[in-house]
Amino acid sequence: EIIMPVRTLAFVFLSIATASAFPLGAFSPLTASPLNCVPRGPLAYSSHTYRPSLGLRMSDFSTVPPAEAYEKMKGESYTYVDVRTPGEYASGSVPGSVLIPAFEKSLTGMSPAPEAFKQEFQKQFPDKSAKLLISCASGKRSTVACGWLTDLGYSDIVEVAGGFGGWSA
Repeated sequence: EIIMPVRTLAFVFLSIATASAFPLGAFSPLTASPLNCVPRGPLAYSSHTYRPSLGLRMSDFSTVPPAEAYEKMKGESYTYVDVRTPGEYASGSVPGSVLIPAFEKSLTGMSPAPEAFKQEFQKQFPDKSAKLLISCASGKRSTVACGWLTDLGYSDIVEVAGGFGGWSA
């Protein structure tokens, strides 16, 4: 069987070729696996697994669609926390949201900024039981941010599925 070795070689080649473009593996389609991809769809609204390359581990938090997030803001007094960059936030945001960037733009794309994020988050939200909706542009960065927050001991973290893109659609 020649097909399997050819597929394996192609995967290895593509993995090496994209390693420089995605040094953290954070957004590469080749890093998708059950251990590090964010599940989406009707059965995905539960807990997630985080990217080991970013030093994150399994944590529990819920994920809700934008319509349910809106209801949580209006009826249950949740605060919408946007973890996008200041430029993204300036181009459009949820009214009443709070900006705390979790990643920063770098020469190679987006780089995690966990220490600055955690420090600013704890300053703005000292109550670990605060009701918080966490969102980014599409859901990738907010998943990472939710992992950091649950590791810090925040207990009522809810990710908005699809991020701001889902909210504004």
